[in-house]
Amino acid sequence: MLQTYRAPEMIVTFDPRVCIHSGVCLRTLSAVFDASRSRWITPELADAKEVAAAIDLCPSGALNYKFDDSSPDKADS
Repeated sequence: MLQTYRAPEMIVTFDPRVCIHSGVCLRTLSAVFDASRSRWITPELADAKEVAAAIDLCPSGALNYKFDDSSPDKADS
């Protein structure tokens, strides 16, 4: 089931069926991606561009984002 996490500037989605558990997100931006929390993705804890840059490093494409309507989107996998 696709998980959705909203922040004021963006929406982050995570598809656990696609994730290969490489841990890149956890190591890249641990303030936002923290598997020890029940809400493990908290995009509001960092600048939206930083979050987007970390998501762009996801090797499986399990993480995606969309900025608000005035910003460009990341291509969906």
